Parts: sequence; structure tokens; C-alpha cells
Amino acid sequence: MKLNKTIICTSLLLFGSLFHSCKKFYDVNDDPNNVIDVPVAQLLPSITVNVGYLGTSDLFRYSGLMMQQFSGQTTNTSQTFKEYERYNINNSDVNNQWSSIFATLLADIAKIIPKAEKEGSPHYAGVAKILKAYVYQVTVDGWGDVPYSEASKFAENLYPKYDDDEAIYKDLISTLDAGIADINAPASVFEPDKNTTIYPGVWATVKNNWIKFANTLKLRIYLHYSQKDPTFASSQMTALINSGAQFMTSNSDNFQMKFLAESGRQNPITSIEGGQFRNAFFPNRTIVDMMNVKADPRRPSYFVSFPYNSGNYKGASALDNSSVAYSRLNTFLKGDASLNSIVINPDGTITDGSITWSGNSPARLLTFSEYNFIRAEAALTLSAPGSAQTFFEAGIRSSMAESGVSAVAIDAYVTANGTLTGTNAQKLEQIINEKYVANFGVLMEPWNDWRRTGYPAITPLPISVAVYDKIPRVLIYPLSERSSNPNTPARADMLQRVFWDTRP
Repeated sequence: MKLNKTIICTSLLLFGSLFHSCKKFYDVNDDPNNVIDVPVAQLLPSITVNVGYLGTSDLFRYSGLMMQQFSGQTTNTSQTFKEYERYNINNSDVNNQWSSIFATLLADIAKIIPKAEKEGSPHYAGVAKILKAYVYQVTVDGWGDVPYSEASKFAENLYPKYDDDEAIYKDLISTLDAGIADINAPASVFEPDKNTTIYPGVWATVKNNWIKFANTLKLRIYLHYSQKDPTFASSQMTALINSGAQFMTSNSDNFQMKFLAESGRQNPITSIEGGQFRNAFFPNRTIVDMMNVKADPRRPSYFVSFPYNSGNYKGASALDNSSVAYSRLNTFLKGDASLNSIVINPDGTITDGSITWSGNSPARLLTFSEYNFIRAEAALTLSAPGSAQTFFEAGIRSSMAESGVSAVAIDAYVTANGTLTGTNAQKLEQIINEKYVANFGVLMEPWNDWRRTGYPAITPLPISVAVYDKIPRVLIYPLSERSSNPNTPARADMLQRVFWDTRP
């Protein structure tokens, strides 16, 4: 499916100027209380671009650093990746992220839904409702109770109440159902086909992508109940699967937004490594070592080997001295690479500028590989339909294919690592460990899986280095909210939990 380059270029140009640094990605200058009448065809690309940026935002970095998929390596205190890895995320750090979600993204969604409905364009309204459910799912998983029923009312309510996180979750299913119903409406004045940076194309084709994504998102939401209420999770997932609902069927169904290999329109991870945060964001030792043990053929796609072109991979950690050299993030997160003059230093590092990254890699938000691992876990632990083994292997294969691994290498890896063995607990650990690797760079879900299951068995940083002696379970509320909204709940630390996190 070809991306509509004109729409993407226009949208990324419009919003890219806001994202001068990772701390400023979501600065907004518009008054969120001043509702401007914008056509739905202009609102939708704004929304999908911001969903894409959400997938590469501070929220992405918080969860990835805490889950030891990434490591921050800098001695500059103004560059905070290492602080995030140490669980030092304070209430002012999250101001921009919160503002981008509520004052920009959800505000635009609140505008487009009634406007599309009024103008007789239910297909636009359906897409917006599905995106609303996704954004709220991610937001609830990060903070727990958040404004929902009274949010995005603009001047009608400047101090929205915070809704119970479980109540929000249950309503997201209704929102997704409403979105699917709108998408299936027999007629729509306008079609959200070209005016989007996610699933662009002929509407008759891409409408099925939106439906598949919405149903797969339902499965993700239900799976999050696996520890709190397994009976509910099992019954809802079984009913949905047996209903004949459409789910993702290939990597072409991935819910993602692709960036462009042009200045100002690149994946922000490229900007981080090539701009003011150069040499500050590395693959973490935990995930690198997990892949090294299995000689995982995805490594060349995920990481630059250390020393360069050696086939060896070395991950970083907040426990390391910042002068040590490590593998770097590779094309899977930073886009295509071109080699210029390669200068290899005595310690094996590559002189800055020897590799140029295009930045055209996508923001990965929910993938076909994740769908397969969801089904594998549900079949194993919740007696949902299907074979845990079949879906487990399919999850590995789809992740490998997405990473450009050859069929021969995929078969060899599956032969060595693709069979579930042992007790159900051991099988679950295998599923989540493989999902953790497959979901490298996916927003939030590795953190969600760890909070639900305890896998991978990540060792928290010691209290001599970290702010807490445990891995955080929730984010702090922003200072801006505490200062402006009297309904903001008190939250002293990040060791409280969202409603579905009941694991000891």
C-alpha cells in the first residue's frame, strides 16, 4: 500500500516544527479553549500525525527505558534519558506529554467526531472513534484515572473530573463498537482515505484495515484483564473470536505511521541520535543479551554491531560508565542507512557521521506479531479459541519477516526456539519473552506485559542508582495539571497501580 506522500509531507511539515527536542515534542501554542472550525479533511491528518508522534514520544521513552529495551547514556543533566532509566521521572517532565495528548490530540478528536456526524460522514467519525479508543487505552495504561467523561469540553468545563480507569476501559469497547458501526455505514459524504497518514488508500480496501485494528485492539484491552479478572477476559475474548470478527492477518495490517526520509519529517529517534542528544539513546543490555543468547537473526536490523561489522552486539545500562562504547540503534527504528567514510576508532566505535540514517522507519503502535502473541497467551492461560503453539510460532515468524530476516534463518530460529515447553508458567514466560523482543520499539506494551505477568524477569536497578528499589507501575501526574485542575488526584510516587495491575 503506497503512502500518500503529499498528505504526509504537509502534515509532518505542519507539526514537525513543534518538535525541536524530545522535551519540546508537544509544545502547543493554540488555546485549547478556543474551538476553531476546521474541515474534517484537515483535522484527520493532524490527528494521525500526532498519533504517530505519540508512538515516538516521551511516553515511548519512559516505558522503553524502564523496561530496559533502551538505555540513556549521557552525563549532561539537561539530557534526561539516563534519568528516566533511573526511574527519575518527575511531575514537570510529563507536562508536555500530557498537554500533547489532551490539549492537541484528544481535543482534535473531540472536534472531528460531531462535525463528521453532522456533515454526514460517518466513516470519518468511525476512524476518529477508533483512534480515540487507542489514545485513551495508552493514556490509562500510563496514568490510571484520567479525565474522560468531562474531558475535551473546552470552555464548557475547564476543570474536568478524573474518571475511574476501569470505567474508562469498559467504555473503550463501546467506543470501538461504535467506530466499527460507523465505518460500516453504507454511505459517507467524505471518505478518510487520502487525508490520513495511517492506512491511506482506496477506502473500500483500507476500511478493513481499520476494522481489523479495532478488533485487535479489543483483544489487547481484554488481555490486560488477565490477572485482575481472568474469567471476564476469557469470556470476552472467546465471544469476540467466535463472532467472526476480522483481526489482523499480515504485517501489512500493522497499525503504524511511517515517517519520511526528509529533514523535518523523520522519525524523532533519528533526530535524537543525530541532533542535540547524539550518543544518548542506546539499546539496553537486557534486550541485547536476550537476543545474543539465541543468536537472534533480528539483531542486524535492530542494532549496529560492536565493533562495527563484527557481528558482536553490546548493550548499555544505566550502571555503565558513559565513556564505554556500545551497539547503536539500527534501521528498524531509524530508517534506511547509507555508509559514508567509515572511521573505526580504537575502541570499535564509529566516528559520528559515518552512517547517515534516513529516518523513514515507522512509529510502531500495534502489530500483527503482537496480535499473534495475544492469541497465544489467551489460548494458553484463558482457554480462548486457538492453539497457543500455532500463534506463538506465527508471532515469531511475522516479527522476523517484518525485520527482513530470510526464510532460511526464520526456519532455523523457529526450530531452535519456537516450541512451547514445560509448565504453563514456563510457556507463558516463553511467549512474553518473545513478544518483548518482537515489540521492540512498540509504545507501552512491553511495560504493560511486565506489569501483568512479571515477564521478562527484569532486574530493577539498585537503589544506589535508581530513585525506587522497584520498577515503577504508573506515571506521576503532571505539575501543570496539579497547578490548574483542582480535580487532579494526589500521587506521591510511581509505585501505585492502574486497575488491571494486580500482580504482586
